Amino acid sequence: MSATTVQASFKRCEQAGDFAEEFYSIFLNASTEIAPLFASTNFESQRTLLRGTVFMMVMKDIDDQRAHGHFEKIGQSHARGQLNIKPELYEVWLDSLCQTVKQLDPEWTEELEEHWRQKMRPAIALITSMY
Repeated sequence: MSATTVQASFKRCEQAGDFAEEFYSIFLNASTEIAPLFASTNFESQRTLLRGTVFMMVMKDIDDQRAHGHFEKIGQSHARGQLNIKPELYEVWLDSLCQTVKQLDPEWTEELEEHWRQKMRPAIALITSMY
C-alpha cells in the first residue's frame, strides 16, 4: 500500500469540498446509534478535530510517537468509562469516511478505497483496543 496514494487522495478531497461537513452528513445518518452520541456536540470544533485526526491518520504511521499519543488520547476519551463509543461503530465510521472520499475524490476507485481502509485500520485498532 502506498501512503502517498492516500495522502494525494485526501488532498483532492480537501480541495473538492468541505471534507468534515460531508463526512458528518453521511456518518450521522449511517446508524441510529450515532446521532444521539453527538447531541450536545459543537460541530465547528468537531469538524476541526476530525480534519486533524484524519490528517494524522493519513500522514503518519501508528509507530510515530506523536500519532500514537494522539490516538491513545482518543482511545481513552472514547473508552467505556468516558464517551463509551462501541468498537463496532468504528466500522461505520470507516465506511462513512470511505463514502465521503468516494464523493469528493474524482480519482476514486475500489483499489483506492482499499488503500484508505488499510491506512486507517492501525489507528482504529489502537483506539478500539482501549475500549
